[in-house]
Amino acid sequence: MPAFPDRAPRRRARDPSQRTHKLITRLSFAEKTEIGATAQLRAVTVARFLAAAALTAARGSLPVQSNEQLDAAIDELAALRTAVSRVGNNINQIAYVYNSGGQSRPGELDHALGVLTRIFVRVDDTADTLARRRL
Repeated sequence: MPAFPDRAPRRRARDPSQRTHKLITRLSFAEKTEIGATAQLRAVTVARFLAAAALTAARGSLPVQSNEQLDAAIDELAALRTAVSRVGNNINQIAYVYNSGGQSRPGELDHALGVLTRIFVRVDDTADTLARRRL
């Protein structure tokens, strides 16, 4: 069960208006094959790979890197969100004990739930930021 069932999940939608201009280039068979294989290896389209490589060269940035590290970071954040959700479940169990007669310090659960909520927001925002950095 999701931590916030009343909140709609955020989807990272594709923005089709980003790349509306087309360039045509001529490649040898070997160049085309190499570019296609490299794009497939990095799990991106040829157009995306070519755009990233050209912009990287134009901006004097580092060479085009695989998205594997970024994907791993996003996966790690997803795992972190799951772990934090489990902590939230534990807090709910503590609340149940306290509500059935146990004693708690005033504001203890409210504070813990507030911290947990802020952590969820930070994890979601970080994941969105990382996803937007993808080429």
